[in-house]
Amino acid sequence: MDIENVQSEVERLSKDKTQIEVTIVNLEKELVRLKSQSDMLSGALQTCNYFLSQFEDNSTKEKSKDNV
Repeated sequence: MDIENVQSEVERLSKDKTQIEVTIVNLEKELVRLKSQSDMLSGALQTCNYFLSQFEDNSTKEKSKDNV
């Protein structure tokens, strides 16, 4: 093993490490984006469920009026 081989290995490992760090940053950005989308979907689901409960309440009230 000579110094050139070791230097070459250090360069290769440094490039690999840099690429891994770039990938981690990109994945962290993607994670933030996905969490944001998940939060928006949760809000949309809550809104839809609220409207469903309102429809069900109105339907129940109308049936009660019909039975009176």
